[in-house]
Amino acid sequence: AGLARLHAAGIRAPALRELPAVAGAWLLATEFLPGAQSLAERIRGRSAPAADADIAATLALLGALHRARLIQADPHLDNFLFSGGAPHVIDGAGIHPATNENVRRANLALFLAQFDPTWDQRLLALLPAYGTPLPDPVTLAREVLRARQRRLRDYRAKCLRTCGEFVIARDWDRFVARRRDAADPRLAELLAAPEAGIAAGHWLKDGNTASVVRISDAGSDLVVKRYNIKHWRHGLGRAPRRSRAWVAWRNSNMLALLGVAAPQPLAVLEQRFGPLRRTAYLISAYSPGVPLQDWLRHQGEAVVPDWLDRALLDIFAALAAARISHGDLKASNFLVEDTDQRLLLIDLDALRLHRCGWRFRRAQRRDLTRFLANWDGAIRRHFENLLAPLRVGAGPEH
Repeated sequence: AGLARLHAAGIRAPALRELPAVAGAWLLATEFLPGAQSLAERIRGRSAPAADADIAATLALLGALHRARLIQADPHLDNFLFSGGAPHVIDGAGIHPATNENVRRANLALFLAQFDPTWDQRLLALLPAYGTPLPDPVTLAREVLRARQRRLRDYRAKCLRTCGEFVIARDWDRFVARRRDAADPRLAELLAAPEAGIAAGHWLKDGNTASVVRISDAGSDLVVKRYNIKHWRHGLGRAPRRSRAWVAWRNSNMLALLGVAAPQPLAVLEQRFGPLRRTAYLISAYSPGVPLQDWLRHQGEAVVPDWLDRALLDIFAALAAARISHGDLKASNFLVEDTDQRLLLIDLDALRLHRCGWRFRRAQRRDLTRFLANWDGAIRRHFENLLAPLRVGAGPEH
């Protein structure tokens, strides 16, 4: 029915093909789209003008869909296929009538929310391709924020259930979540006997509340962060609550969806006694990055490079676009990967996704104050100037 609606409205979509009836089964066949690529595949690695042209073409198609009083209920980038240089709508099951303008505007916002926040300004410039009537920009920005937060919350829940990306194992004495595509040969051994792996690893940090070990051998390069139980009273207080490893696992996966660079989370393990949590472990891919403060100190009096400024602004802008606060923005929680010119955010167990605008802005001010407290002299003045727009309250208001 969905594809038939698209064809009736003149919207580009794969043509239906007839099939003989088969007892006890429903079959659907469509034409083959030669050389088909999803929008996600098309824009990956392409030059900005080429990617912008593809997005503009998809916005024009979405605008035509909406003017036909239809929506694609799941407008992720893989549901738009390019063939012959033109986009097509697929997944007819997601095509629904939508006579209400608010529903259509929310559907446009959901499409825009599929992109990283670093795309927001480019998408705004491309929006005229959608056609008329164009939604009010302020109202649309609010809708994009709502859609982005819903996506992040849904994905945060998704990484705790078995699905195409993740595998979950629950027993009386343990809970394990891991990436389905994690191919590291040591991961299964670590999940089975984490303390043995830690004992054989190289210690990066041995603190009261957390210990961090690198395991690098036989094709493996992993980091295990063990969240320690300091004493019995501490253990008693933590037992009924979500472990910090559990929270960090959800948050690191959420940041990956948002496009914020962080070490890739591979698995989380909670040792349990029934519903009570005990020691917990977060396993991530190793990053060769150097803490930001150490990296800048190594640079001497050199000016902070432009790429680092851009990376830092991108992180703060992405967090603001989704109303996320970090909770502990000391300099050591940024890692600089010099070779690839990447800046990674770590220590994510205090990260928070805010529903309320004023609570986010208060938490954001604390993050910025904590970040600036790391620096003195010329570098502090540099970062103060760089982050000044955020410090005066830029970001979502509603």
